[in-house]
Amino acid sequence: MNVTVRIYFRGPDGKVEDGRQDYGLEDFAGFLPSIGDTILNPGVLQGLDRSEPQSRDIWKVVDRIFNPRDLVNYVVLVVEERRGTEADTWL
Repeated sequence: MNVTVRIYFRGPDGKVEDGRQDYGLEDFAGFLPSIGDTILNPGVLQGLDRSEPQSRDIWKVVDRIFNPRDLVNYVVLVVEERRGTEADTWL
């Protein structure tokens, strides 16, 4: 079964917006992330060093929605995003 995972972002004001980013389960080692999981955003802006934690975004999963807008085989992960810090170097 093919499952598409769509990322939504929850801002500090609680507003949730569609991030327009789709992934497959293979992008998460074959698992569907759960609430509380941390995801290292695979994308890095062009020209930035991916080995520097400040170049990476960290997502914390705060909600999951199955079959949003009646889209079969879709799951929305609502995440809160933050910039990587020196404490994230181990990631």
